[in-house]
Amino acid sequence: MSRFARLAGVPALALVVLAACSPTISNHGHRLDTTRLEQIRPGVTSREEVRRLLGSPSTMATLDDGTWYYVAQRTERANFYSERLVEQEVVAIRFDARGIVERIDRNGLESAQAVVPVADKTPTRGNELTLLEQVVSNIGRFNTPTDPLTRRQGQPPF
Repeated sequence: MSRFARLAGVPALALVVLAACSPTISNHGHRLDTTRLEQIRPGVTSREEVRRLLGSPSTMATLDDGTWYYVAQRTERANFYSERLVEQEVVAIRFDARGIVERIDRNGLESAQAVVPVADKTPTRGNELTLLEQVVSNIGRFNTPTDPLTRRQGQPPF
């Protein structure tokens, strides 16, 4: 291999290594168009018009359909294990009883709160039987049944 080929290979290898370190960007959720969002007027725009302008919502309120949520997130992943939320926007559109827009709320990543699950577990009885409890609970379980209806199980009906 010539000296020129080796010298040209070093920058090419460095370029490949640097390209592998660049983050992967992923967009999730609803892509919100600000011009369409500005066309929605509280007290004027109906539910059908909102669906026509923005499409179906990402999710609706749990107990009633009076609030629609449009959620958009952008994440960056530098390596396999570390994914970082870079940008988030949640648009909540609240409808009144007639189906007309009552209020529009926009929240970004700065107002998001992290939800930390509790690691505690609810103890359940039944899966933690000792050997003695297992043996005692099986006594009489494999006897022949005395009830004529239960004896017929597994036999043909005639």
